[in-house]
Amino acid sequence: MQTLNTKRRQLFLAITATSLGICQIAFAQNTEQKVEVPALELPQIDAPVIEEMMVTGRQQSAAQSVVTERMEEAFATDLMSSDQISRTGDSNVAVALTRVTGVTLLDGKYVYVRSLGERYSSTTLNGAAVPSPELTRNVLPLDLIPSSIVESLKVQKAYSPELAANFGGGAVDIRTKGVPDEFVFSVAMGSGMNSESDDGLTHASHGEKHNMPTQMRDALNTYQGNLSEQRIGNFYKRANPTVTNAQRDAFAVQTNRDLLLSLNRDVAIYKKSLPVDFSGSLALGNNWELNDDFSFGAVVNFGQDTKWRNKDQERRDIGSPNSRYSKTERTSEETRQVISTNFGLNFQDMHELQASAYHIENILDEASIKTGFNGSTYTLENGTEQASHVTRMEIRELDVGQLTGEHKFDQLNRDWLDTVVIDWFYSDSTVKTDVPNQSTIAIDNTIDPLTGAFISSQLSPRAAMASFEFLNLDDEVTSSGWNAKIPFVFERLELTMSGGYNYNEKSREYYGYTANIDASGNQSSVLSGDVNDVLNSNRVTNLNNNFELSVGGGFGTESYVAGQIIEGAYGMFDANWDDTWRVTGGARQETYKQGLIPVDLLDYTGESLKKIINEISTNPDQRYGFMDDDWYPSLAITYMNEGFMNAEVFQVRLSASETVVRPDLREMSDVSFISPDNNQRYRGNPYLKFSQIKHYDLRTEWFFESDNNFTATLFYKDIADPIESTNIPGSDDDIILTFENSLSGEIYGLELESLFNLGAGFFTSTNLTLSDSEIVSPEGVGYTNPVRPLTGQSEYVLNAQLGFDSDDGQHSASLVYNLFGERLYFAARMLGNTQDAYEQPFNSLDLTYSWYATDNITTKIKLGNILNEERVFEQVNSNGENVEILKQQVGTSFSLDVKYTY
Repeated sequence: MQTLNTKRRQLFLAITATSLGICQIAFAQNTEQKVEVPALELPQIDAPVIEEMMVTGRQQSAAQSVVTERMEEAFATDLMSSDQISRTGDSNVAVALTRVTGVTLLDGKYVYVRSLGERYSSTTLNGAAVPSPELTRNVLPLDLIPSSIVESLKVQKAYSPELAANFGGGAVDIRTKGVPDEFVFSVAMGSGMNSESDDGLTHASHGEKHNMPTQMRDALNTYQGNLSEQRIGNFYKRANPTVTNAQRDAFAVQTNRDLLLSLNRDVAIYKKSLPVDFSGSLALGNNWELNDDFSFGAVVNFGQDTKWRNKDQERRDIGSPNSRYSKTERTSEETRQVISTNFGLNFQDMHELQASAYHIENILDEASIKTGFNGSTYTLENGTEQASHVTRMEIRELDVGQLTGEHKFDQLNRDWLDTVVIDWFYSDSTVKTDVPNQSTIAIDNTIDPLTGAFISSQLSPRAAMASFEFLNLDDEVTSSGWNAKIPFVFERLELTMSGGYNYNEKSREYYGYTANIDASGNQSSVLSGDVNDVLNSNRVTNLNNNFELSVGGGFGTESYVAGQIIEGAYGMFDANWDDTWRVTGGARQETYKQGLIPVDLLDYTGESLKKIINEISTNPDQRYGFMDDDWYPSLAITYMNEGFMNAEVFQVRLSASETVVRPDLREMSDVSFISPDNNQRYRGNPYLKFSQIKHYDLRTEWFFESDNNFTATLFYKDIADPIESTNIPGSDDDIILTFENSLSGEIYGLELESLFNLGAGFFTSTNLTLSDSEIVSPEGVGYTNPVRPLTGQSEYVLNAQLGFDSDDGQHSASLVYNLFGERLYFAARMLGNTQDAYEQPFNSLDLTYSWYATDNITTKIKLGNILNEERVFEQVNSNGENVEILKQQVGTSFSLDVKYTY
């Protein structure tokens, strides 16, 4: 009899043993790539975060602090400093990035750079790869990183060879604060509220963590992955052959019922008055001169914030919007905590070592009640309404340890050779995501057919009356690398030769169990009342009532183990001729290896694993493991002319490059899974191709007196084999999403950005992105529009701000208006002439005011979404009717923060 641990060890040994075969086959393979598009089910979505360039009053000087670095970059790059972030009051990196031209967010945490989705945008922490805590995505959700630890944000929109080749819309590097130059101490506290979040929902087990019961884990081992009454009875009879059938059945029913009772069933949802938001932070650090050569610095940061939000939604079915619709009341409490420490040692400003550690924890606890009609068994006319009560806690923890070094060597300096610089890093980071007990209870409501008023309810007599999910993700990434620069100096030419190497190793384990309670066959009297009346009463312990526990979601294999290795090296040159022409180019060679094995946790026979091993060893086209190896070139030409068009600095940059975008681990696996975020069913596609991308950028920059500046950028991207999310054809209420390659895609546009000083302390900051895109899918596969825009792409994104900074430096304010145009939500792939779904324009008006009462005390007030806009998604059905398929409230937010800095 196998235990789970023994079974997992065997799985890992099998994966290790087959990895050699995987690599041998992978070397013989020529893998390709992909791009994305729509997701068809309507997920739970958060309030939108709109792109804007926000520079509040005193922030003008902060904005200029990063201009120098931006001008010195050979490739198109945008930056945002910690001062800019603090002035805007953005609490996390996700919101802060929306201040960068051409950057928008999906669901408040996934970056879209130039309208290309999260799969096209990579994120690093101080140049090192970090794992993702997302259960169904490989990308790092940027709302997890608090802005309090950020020194600056760098968004590189044109590819250069020192970056990883997985580059689409852009690369985001989160650069954290290092050790201070002097003593620092700060403490801050804040509060806030939202206009739509006065009263909300909570549940009886709120704040409690209930993992999968040990009793149930032991039973899975005892009964070999099957907890049905029949399996328990068979095992009992086998071990006790003399017992009667009646004794066997009684033992099976009682054992199964005891396992059911081991679950935490205290999940009743009720109303409550929601508390106000709270936030607090503390920073303490110093720098010490050890002697004339050495200095040592250290700093520690702590922060925590908690907020309650209602995220109510209304949904309507595209085919029958008047008979198939629902309303969802949803309340979440989110608590974020960060602890970071940094230590640094400096020798003569020539050699610097730094050690950093970060612990970031995010706890989301929510309750939701969904009620509605399906047009058949549940209708208003029949006085029947279906309801679903869901409780969910998700705990995400990110731990990062980093060592970095920079070394300058001037011993070999000559007239023609400048200081050689070598930098290196090592990063070890882990992520743990735990969903200890997500409960879903199916309920049948009786309502008044005339008024819709509630009359009574009972739990639904179905095979999955109640389900309890237990999900665990462990992800670890080790990243290391070095870079070297050798600068040569001649009379009119400055030439820098550079090169480097980096190595990333990733391992991921994802395990999921689902326990279901079958209540079919019960009388209405047994199921009448609410959750507590049924699941926490003598009705469950009464063996005459029909309740049976089973384990397994009934939809494919959700669990898997995976590994990934990316190894890259590059060489570059950077030639500056007479401060007029600059040519920068090079290439990167990168090797990519991946292995992923689906794991059926309930298969104790090992047959599923044997099947996989057999396919790996016999099928040269298998995709459980593969390798890709290629070169990725880049070239940039810059023209510089001081004084041109009355500008103090004028630059024109032209760049071209080739990169790749690879599918997510799970997207390329033979795995079927259900997203815990929206209960949507997905199926991976192991035969996805990689997406090859060609990039072209032309950026022109003018920097004038009084800190005025203007930037215009043209960009074009050609995408081969873009990957899109699409539904497998089926009925409207039986949708399964998968991933497919389209034939081609392209996106092009114009970015405009300006900062203008009006005088008397006022200034304007504006950015505008105009873009268009096209993706071409194969004919005859069911798309309503085989040629359509890319998902998430808006024809325009506008951000206009009026800022003020008082002469005495004590007051600053900004009024910011943001607008994005209609953008594709998902592509329709159904029978009939149903059109694609689009998110409608969102008008946002925000106000921020800061009062610097003294040099030590700052008070900040922020009003968000003053116009109280809602998120609306529309789709035209086959009858030509425009349907609001999804609408979600956002509310107006208010926050007050006070900070003391020594």
